Amino acid sequence: MVKWLNYHHLHYFKVIASEGSIVKASKILFVGQSSLSTQLKQLEDSLGQKLFERKNKRLVLTEAGRVALEYADDIFKKGEEFLQVFNEQNLSSRTIYNIGVIASAPKVIASSIMQLAKKYNDESIISMREDSPEELFKKVLTHELDIVLTNNLSHLEGVELQIKLVGTANISIYGAKKYEKLSKNFPQSLNGVDFILPTMHSKLRYDLEHIFREMGIKYKLVAEVQDSSVKKTLGIEGVGLISLPDFAAKPLVKEGKLYKIGSLKDIKEEYWLVAKKRTIKSAITEKLLSSYKV
Repeated sequence: MVKWLNYHHLHYFKVIASEGSIVKASKILFVGQSSLSTQLKQLEDSLGQKLFERKNKRLVLTEAGRVALEYADDIFKKGEEFLQVFNEQNLSSRTIYNIGVIASAPKVIASSIMQLAKKYNDESIISMREDSPEELFKKVLTHELDIVLTNNLSHLEGVELQIKLVGTANISIYGAKKYEKLSKNFPQSLNGVDFILPTMHSKLRYDLEHIFREMGIKYKLVAEVQDSSVKKTLGIEGVGLISLPDFAAKPLVKEGKLYKIGSLKDIKEEYWLVAKKRTIKSAITEKLLSSYKV
């Protein structure tokens, strides 16, 4: 049997918790003490937990009560936000703007998107989180995320979304100094060499394996890494060769930490901003999507 939450009871519980007394809460709520006690009891019965215990003539939250209060605070905060958004007919009035980013995304692009979002609404808190493309798309469809930066559009069939290409990058092979000599006979020099590749769900992994097969290159896979920072670190330490967008590798090449082995002219990494189409549009999302003229 499905249990329904009584929001009046939850509101009464929240006030009682803040006042520490049914007597004080009844004066604020203009609800009789006996009625308030009854409705608190009904909430406890529906949850199957005692929410308060009495200590020194004061109501103190139990462990279950503390958890319930955290949820109550979140619920009513969301309710206030909900009314504000729809009264103003603008989703940009939200207090938090949530951006999802694939772990392999270049930090320079992710950072620029965050800065633009903040520029377009300085009142909003910009929240950015990393995840796999599959998880990010699930979250953008359920409105848990407002927009997503990804390099993989393979999960989008049949979904009504706003999609904008925000950048492309040439991909090259890089390695530590001990691999520098491999540049002389590239790409045949890659045969039998240790490689650190993106994980299997990455489009770049598919593209790399495809071109290696066409070239007849048989590499040695030593690790699968999606996080670009970890991949760079392993490359610098000489664990294996890595593939990177040229702009992302440039600072490390300049510092002498990585060496360019060769370019893969037929492979480009594309980065996309993806958002779900909404009846009430987010001003931040609309401005982000219109900012890029790739």
